Amino acid sequence: MAVGYDDKSLAPARATPGLAFWTNGFGAWGNFDGNRNAATADRNLGGFVSGMDANIGGTWRLGVATGFSQSDISVDARRSAADVDSFHLAGYAGGNLGPLALRSGGAWAWNDIDTSRAVIFPGFFEREKASYNADTGQLFGEVAYPTSMGDMALEPFAGIAFVKVDIDSFKEHGEVAALRSGGFDEDVSYSTLGLRAATTMHVSNLIVTPKVAAAWQHAFDDVTPGAALAFASTGIGFDITGVPLAENSLLVEAGLDSI
Repeated sequence: MAVGYDDKSLAPARATPGLAFWTNGFGAWGNFDGNRNAATADRNLGGFVSGMDANIGGTWRLGVATGFSQSDISVDARRSAADVDSFHLAGYAGGNLGPLALRSGGAWAWNDIDTSRAVIFPGFFEREKASYNADTGQLFGEVAYPTSMGDMALEPFAGIAFVKVDIDSFKEHGEVAALRSGGFDEDVSYSTLGLRAATTMHVSNLIVTPKVAAAWQHAFDDVTPGAALAFASTGIGFDITGVPLAENSLLVEAGLDSI
C-alpha cells in the first residue's frame, strides 16, 4: 500500500483537499521455478483494500487502510496445496519536500493457513492436513521525483521495504508421515527502482486516470525459505528449504482511477 501520485500526476485522490475515501481491488498470479531440491510452486491471489486519508498540513497526507485477500498455492509435483486467508491493516503517510515526493508506511497481515499433501509410494498412501496461523509485517519508504511531459505525468522513484513473516507452530493431522513444527520466521528486504506514468481523460461526467508503472526489484536477506520439521510420530527431525525468491525481478503494474 502506498500513497498515490503527487498533484502533477493527475491522480484523483490528490484532488481531494480534506478527507478522502478509496477502495482498490487487486489480483496476481505467478510461479516459482523449482530446482534440484524444491519443486515448482504456482500461486494465485486476489483481494481488496479500502482506506481513508486526510491532509495534515500543506501537501502532507496521513491515512489508514484495511483489506482482505485470498491466496491459493499449489506444488503439483509434491501433491501439495495451501489456502491462505489474510486480513490486512496499514498506516501510511506522504507529502512533498521541495521537488521530491516522500512516502512511507507500515502494514500488518493476519494469515489463516490450511495445507494438505499426499504422501504416495509403492504400498503406502496417506493424506496429511494442517491449519495454523502466520503474521506478516512490512515497513516501507519511497522517494520520487514528479515531473511531466505534455499531458503525461512521469515519476521516477526509488524505494526500500522490509518484510517479516512469523509462522506459528503446527502439527499435521495424519499418522505415519504427519509432520510437526515449532514455528519459524523469515526476514526479507527489497529495493525498488522504477518509473510511473499517468494521464487524465474526461469520459462523460467522469475524470478517468489510466496509469502504468515498471520497476526493477532486488531481494536480499532470507531469499531461500527454510524450516525445521520433525515426524510427529517419532520426533525425528530434519531441515528443509523451499523455492528461492527471485533476487532480481521486473515489476509491471497497470491501473485505472476515476472520480
